[in-house]
Amino acid sequence: MKWIKKNISDYELLSKIDFRSEYDPKLTFNENITLLKEKYPGIWKGEEERIKRIVFLDFIIQKILNFEVKVTYRKTPKYGLYYVVNNRFKGKPVCLIEFYHTEAVDPYKLTDDDAKLAGIDTAEEIIKLFKKWYKEPLPTMWRNWFRLKNK
Repeated sequence: MKWIKKNISDYELLSKIDFRSEYDPKLTFNENITLLKEKYPGIWKGEEERIKRIVFLDFIIQKILNFEVKVTYRKTPKYGLYYVVNNRFKGKPVCLIEFYHTEAVDPYKLTDDDAKLAGIDTAEEIIKLFKKWYKEPLPTMWRNWFRLKNK
């Protein structure tokens, strides 16, 4: 509740939404916050203003710049503006993207067409990458749709 009070943009919403019923003790703090942000987008302070960073592989960045990639699959839903970088530590922003839609997906049910949306040729190849990054069993993934804002 402390995080909600600190980050909600309109205090009147505290009396209109039963946030305590939204809390799932089986989930981590960050997972609960992620679900709240997904269920109630746009009511949190600074979500629109703060530009975050997101890491992509170099060959995917080139495809983003060529408008060939429309989605990224991640463990969490993404909203708002992100600088695209190729390295979490010293990556310089390459471009700016805006996430506009997100949906939960079962990574094991992705098709080749789903993989191609993310710039990967086959479902088998993208599953191999997920296993390398996230280990097995793979969690529910989020298909995050974005558009290139500027190069």
